[in-house]
Amino acid sequence: MKVLFYLPVVTPWWFDNIIEPMIRALATRCEIYVLAPAPWRGTGISARELQRCVDLPGIHWCIMEGPDHPSTRTMPETRADMVAWVQDLAPDYVLCRSADYDTVQAFPGTVKLLMEGRLEPFATPPWWIVFQDRPLDQGILPQLSATERDALVNSIAPAWTHLHERHAARPGQRENIFARCGIAGDRPVLLVPLEYENEDNFFTMHSIRTMPNHRLVAELAARAGPDFTLVVTNHPLNDRHVDSAPLLAAIAELENVVLAPPVLGSLPATLALAKHVDGMMLGDSKSFAQGAFFGKPMLRQSRFRSGEWLKNYSDLDCFLHAVAAGEAERPSPEDALLWFAFYMANDAFDPNAADLGAGQILTHMERPVDSGRWEAGIARLRLAAPALFA
Repeated sequence: MKVLFYLPVVTPWWFDNIIEPMIRALATRCEIYVLAPAPWRGTGISARELQRCVDLPGIHWCIMEGPDHPSTRTMPETRADMVAWVQDLAPDYVLCRSADYDTVQAFPGTVKLLMEGRLEPFATPPWWIVFQDRPLDQGILPQLSATERDALVNSIAPAWTHLHERHAARPGQRENIFARCGIAGDRPVLLVPLEYENEDNFFTMHSIRTMPNHRLVAELAARAGPDFTLVVTNHPLNDRHVDSAPLLAAIAELENVVLAPPVLGSLPATLALAKHVDGMMLGDSKSFAQGAFFGKPMLRQSRFRSGEWLKNYSDLDCFLHAVAAGEAERPSPEDALLWFAFYMANDAFDPNAADLGAGQILTHMERPVDSGRWEAGIARLRLAAPALFA
């Protein structure tokens, strides 16, 4: 049985914490091939990664080092040759860390994209991932029977109730947090969580929002006008790795925009603010999960699908009008609970689980929906966050 790892946008952290554990698990049963470019802009495979796996001599490393290897991050210049190579290899399974999902659709076998799996407020360990067919679909629910829906809802009902009690808005809390951030509370407040814009994030190739964050904020502020306050939260990795000077300069010129600090109290700013705002303005940010949890109206501008239950707006003017009128549609609370339960039970995958085996990985790829793994999925959540079920 052949398994191909196709890794054009894998970072060293992703290799160490996600890819290597899965290679080791699968190597016990499968013939492993790794197809990846040489390092460029913080992505790719180098001698460092090969050295980490030196005790696995049976791995077939196929490193693309030609002058066009940077193009594999978006659209390979040698796409036809590479696809032909993979088709000749004929892998049974392909695991991809790739922003270019068009190319991988031509690969044979069962093909899955590896995407981040941490969603607040169910803050699972940051190494949990999901297997997806499309990289940035959000909140998609499959057809489920009434029995399956009931089982899923009941499985996390205690945790759901506990989290809502933990994050319930207390009297005066909104005013206090807004005052700390310098947010005027006399008009609707819209939360704008920014996405990661460092050079190693090639998923921005899909964004409708083609401009850098500082220009995006300026455009949204101009469209919203003085009748709204926009509160911006920066992506944590932007705070670490990206020059914030352009963003700070842009916000300093805008009277209706506030930049929140990274943390408010003990919570990340986006999570602390989400329950208090009147709506959220998103692209492909995973912060949609917080909007779903708190039942907030959301604008999502994306090329990818959103679950119908989220009731996202795609038109900015319609969204602003609905929020101003107090008539904006909100995510279905019943479906929010069901989706979180399905996500945790069925989709979330821990590549560092102590009992991880090849069979678990292969079955997860073969069966996108499998009630047979739901009990183990919820048990994993209980183990990661026992206080939620106490």
